[in-house]
Amino acid sequence: MLKFKNLLCCTMSVILMLSLMSCSVVEKLNSHYEGDLVIDHTENVSVSETVIKALENNDADAIKNLFSVRAKDLCPDLDEGIGYMLSIYEGEFVEVTQNNSSSNKYSSGGERCIVSPVCVFKTTENYYKLTWNAWTINEKDKEKEGVYSMKLQIWPDAGLDQGGEDLFVAGVVYPANSEESDMAFTLWKNIYQQKNHDDRIERFRELLFDNMLASGVTDDEIDRFFDYCQPMRELHEGWTEIDDGNITVYITSMKNDTPICFCFRLDKEQTDKISFLKFAEIDDEKTIVDYNLSEENAGIYLPD
Repeated sequence: MLKFKNLLCCTMSVILMLSLMSCSVVEKLNSHYEGDLVIDHTENVSVSETVIKALENNDADAIKNLFSVRAKDLCPDLDEGIGYMLSIYEGEFVEVTQNNSSSNKYSSGGERCIVSPVCVFKTTENYYKLTWNAWTINEKDKEKEGVYSMKLQIWPDAGLDQGGEDLFVAGVVYPANSEESDMAFTLWKNIYQQKNHDDRIERFRELLFDNMLASGVTDDEIDRFFDYCQPMRELHEGWTEIDDGNITVYITSMKNDTPICFCFRLDKEQTDKISFLKFAEIDDEKTIVDYNLSEENAGIYLPD
C-alpha cells in the first residue's frame, strides 16, 4: 500500500497537464480560446463566494445547488461529502488569500470547456484550500454545466499554491472516497503516458501486479491492454458506483473517434486491490447503465 501511495504522489500531480493541456494564469486565459468560446471567469469567484458563505451559514443546500445535474445523478454520496466540508470548517471568515484558475478547451469546435479554480482563504481558526472542476460551457450536454467535482481541505498557510487538485470523480472528494479517486488517476496517468516513457509501462506493470487480486494476468494481456488504449484523448467524466460493497470507478474518454469507457473495481474485502480492469466501446446516445460493464472474475477485459 505504501508503494502505491508513493506512486500516487509522483503520478497525480501532472495528469491534467497531460490530458487537458491547461494554462494556470488567469490573465492569459482568453488567448487560449478560439472562435466564439468565451468564458466568464467571474463565475469562479461566484462559486468560491457561495461556498464560503454556505460554510459560514452551515448551508448544505447552497453548496449542493452549485453542482450540475449530471454530477448529482452520478454521485451516490454527495450529501455525505458536503457534510464533511461543513464539519471541518471552523471559525469565522477573514479573507481570501489566493484565487487562481486554469481553463481547458475541449474538442468539437470549442463546444466544451472546463475550469479548474483554486481558492485559499483564511478564517479565525484555519486556512482552507477549496478546489473544484466545473463545466462552464457544454453545448453537447447542458446537464453537465455546473460544478462537477469539489474538494475542501485544511491548508497549512496562506502561501501561494501552484494549481488545483486532480479532480474528476463526480461530487465531493473527501476521506471516505479519496482512495478510489487516487487509484483512478494513478491508473489513468500510467495509461496515458505509457508510450512516452518505457519506465511508465514498467511502473504500470508493477502497479497491476501489486494492486490486483490474484488473477493470472500475463505480460501478454498487459501488452494488449496498452496497445488498445494507445490513442487516448482527454478525460470526459468520471464517477463511482457502490453495489453490494463493491466500488466501481468509471472514466469516459475517446479512442480515435470512438467513445469508450474505462472502468475498474475495488474489491469490497480488500479495498486497495483491483478486481478487474475493463475497456468498453459506448455510444454517446446511450448512458452507461445501458451497458453491462461488470465482471465476476478478476482480470483485464477488452472489446472483442
